[in-house]
Amino acid sequence: MKLSLPFPSLRRLVSACLLGSVLIGRTSAQVQSGRELVRLPASQTIHDIAINSSVATTITFPEKIMLLTGFGLVTDPTAANQLSTGSNSVAVVHYENVLADTLVVRLIKPGEPCHATIRTARSLYLMRFTPSESANLAVIVPPPTPPTAASEVGPEVVAQKRLKFSSEELVGMLGKARNRKALQPINPGLYNGWQERNGLAMTSMQGNIESTIYEIQRNSDKDLTVFRCWVSNKGTDVFEYEPTAVKIRVGERSYDAQLVDAAPEIRAGQTIPLDVVLQGGPGGTRESISIQQDFRIELPEPGRQNIIDPSLFGDAVAEGK
Repeated sequence: MKLSLPFPSLRRLVSACLLGSVLIGRTSAQVQSGRELVRLPASQTIHDIAINSSVATTITFPEKIMLLTGFGLVTDPTAANQLSTGSNSVAVVHYENVLADTLVVRLIKPGEPCHATIRTARSLYLMRFTPSESANLAVIVPPPTPPTAASEVGPEVVAQKRLKFSSEELVGMLGKARNRKALQPINPGLYNGWQERNGLAMTSMQGNIESTIYEIQRNSDKDLTVFRCWVSNKGTDVFEYEPTAVKIRVGERSYDAQLVDAAPEIRAGQTIPLDVVLQGGPGGTRESISIQQDFRIELPEPGRQNIIDPSLFGDAVAEGK
């Protein structure tokens, strides 16, 4: 059936409507429907951006762009022919840094996707510009997710991961360290995960007192480290001290001991054994001390604290009668 349009004005009106619908269809096809404005996912490593020669795609970064590089990127549209290396060459993309944080890109010559690296003041972004019939009109780039992003941890988990301090465990661990050479050949499983350094001579002097660490053992699971030492009095007087105040020094830091086993007095010319046990830090935190360090024994000042309060036993004891 043939449609007859007798009036020229009516024919022109229909032609104009048909032409308009074609133009509208072509314009809408140039931009991806539903993805005109795209916010890229922060967790993605390489961001895909669709571009074509009919649309200028605007890309906005969270901070100032410091560097932009990539094969196929040009600032001069006439440079497309210089980058042609065959039918499978990389697409040529014209770009312009219109603002400090804004980039505008447009396809000049089709080809394989063009990869670009963009560096801002604090982050690095990897982009892949892919030629497409329908392009993204505007793109928002969020700050990248840090690779070790912190996650919220409940108080129950924190409490569970804290070290459980136990006097009996400290004494038991010290006993295992002392008897290691005898027990390990018989039952090696007792020392799974233990580390050891032998034959050491980490010596330091405090006045007339010489301290030497000759062995270090560590149980990483318990965050517990045992130092086996000798202490010698090179002076002519008795050295009396408080063993519980002994510390272990590494560089500029001193660690408080959780257990010290040693005599409180060292006579002139005498050498005594001293064992020090460290475990964790304040509040049950882990110190994770490496035994591959230069340690020193830090003795307290001479003198002992009164263990018994004389006032509890009446005036006669308090006055020394």
